[in-house]
Amino acid sequence: MSLKKKIQEDFIVAMKTKNEVAKAAISGLKAKITEAEKANSNTELTDPEILKVVSNAVKQRKQSYEDFVKGNRLDLANKENAEMLVLETYLPAQMSDDSIREALSEILKGFESETNLNKKFGQAMGQFNKKFTGQADPKKVKELLEEMK
Repeated sequence: MSLKKKIQEDFIVAMKTKNEVAKAAISGLKAKITEAEKANSNTELTDPEILKVVSNAVKQRKQSYEDFVKGNRLDLANKENAEMLVLETYLPAQMSDDSIREALSEILKGFESETNLNKKFGQAMGQFNKKFTGQADPKKVKELLEEMK
């Protein structure tokens, strides 16, 4: 089953069960997917492209959560957190730090030794994100890559 179809089915279930948090989160996600499809000449998104949309939505919720906590608006922070948890169910399982290090080591082995260090790290990040879409937080990957210097 495609990810888009699963999202649609989950939306119907949320509506029938009157789960307002899930309904709001999935409704917003569906709108983002439709928006991305319109920007893509009305062609249906593939699962990896939908994963990017989901990942961006989760990232946005995390940022909003942090901003609301800083602003002492715990009611809104809790709402954002609850919606973020719903959206995270569509993301693949997150890789452990050791798995990320191992994957980065393999990617770095493929580069020439005289390549500029910053360029090599940028290329490694790009290859990692392409190969393991949505499986690791880019900030975490960057931290681990910096440790490997």
